[in-house]
Amino acid sequence: MTGYTKETFTGELVDINHVLEYLDHMIEVWDFSRLLTEIYCGEGSVSERLQKKLAEYDPEENQSQISRKVRNWIHNRNLPGNREELFKICFALELNEARAEYILGTTADNGIHYRNPRELIYAFAMRSGMDYPAAVQLVYKLWQEPLPSGTLEYRRQMKRTSATEKCGKMTASIRNEFKRVNTEAQLAEFLQDYRLHFGIHHNTAYRKFMKMLNYLLFPQYNLSDLPPEKVYSVERVVREYIRMGIPYEKQSKGYTKLQKMVKRHWPTAKTIHEMCSRKTDVDRKTLMLLYLATEGMVVNSGTGKKVLLEHYRRVNMMLTECGMAGINLHSPFDYMVMQAINKENEDDFMSYRMEWMLNRLYSNSGKAAFITTKEGR
Repeated sequence: MTGYTKETFTGELVDINHVLEYLDHMIEVWDFSRLLTEIYCGEGSVSERLQKKLAEYDPEENQSQISRKVRNWIHNRNLPGNREELFKICFALELNEARAEYILGTTADNGIHYRNPRELIYAFAMRSGMDYPAAVQLVYKLWQEPLPSGTLEYRRQMKRTSATEKCGKMTASIRNEFKRVNTEAQLAEFLQDYRLHFGIHHNTAYRKFMKMLNYLLFPQYNLSDLPPEKVYSVERVVREYIRMGIPYEKQSKGYTKLQKMVKRHWPTAKTIHEMCSRKTDVDRKTLMLLYLATEGMVVNSGTGKKVLLEHYRRVNMMLTECGMAGINLHSPFDYMVMQAINKENEDDFMSYRMEWMLNRLYSNSGKAAFITTKEGR
């Protein structure tokens, strides 16, 4: 697919008006090095830029180790080890917030976390044209408090928050307010005003997660010959609606690069239980899989471009409200989600189409046949 360049890159890699056109063509997967190359707008090569800037950021680190690390990224041997390393890359390449959002969303499965004051300060620093060392100094200057890291500590904070505001601030509301911050003084005031709403968890994502999960746990039937309510276990919901035939084994040996990319961070019954208890945060992939499993809570029915674009809009809105990166059709998983939504007839189910594509992707034939769904099933 051509026509999507650095110059046309804004907040979305594929404009909503081109979704149907894009889905009808061969997917063009962007691995990490391709993503960096497409997003970088500076002079020289990405490799040279990263080696130079990372050496400035960590002068005490062995320079040969930095060079080897960058080479591994450029040749897609591995990914950055953590979010801090990804932020360093974003600063080194002088990315704005939108481009940093895609780097984080594609690589770490979540974009800039708008409830994490450290990441908010980094986003402000990018907005203001600061480099990484200045951004780190600004963090030390404006934020010294630790964030809640465990379930009990988080619940205590939420209890304190609810004393002043019944439902707490939604992530989208915090992000919208943050967009108005233009000076360091405004940032300091913003951090103070919203300090009780910060944490490691995405609150809006948790509410949406529980709503869709409960829809599957407590299905309602309208047929008279069926019981009015049937309670499912989390294990059964995961087995019947979420796993979709993805292999359980943790070992990645023998998988292709594409299979590894799709399988990464796939939820299990254990991770779903941990999300329910808030031991771990709700992630982007789980939200998107639940959207498929619930048919978008069955608001829309039918097929065609209008329905597809409505789902595309609603999934993007859900992700945006949760402070997560929007749909990226150069990501294999996101592309498959949109192909699952792009139903060929009204009797199709999104989750069945996704499962069918995954079964073909992980079949012994080795053919990544999910690239097009036009052929016979």
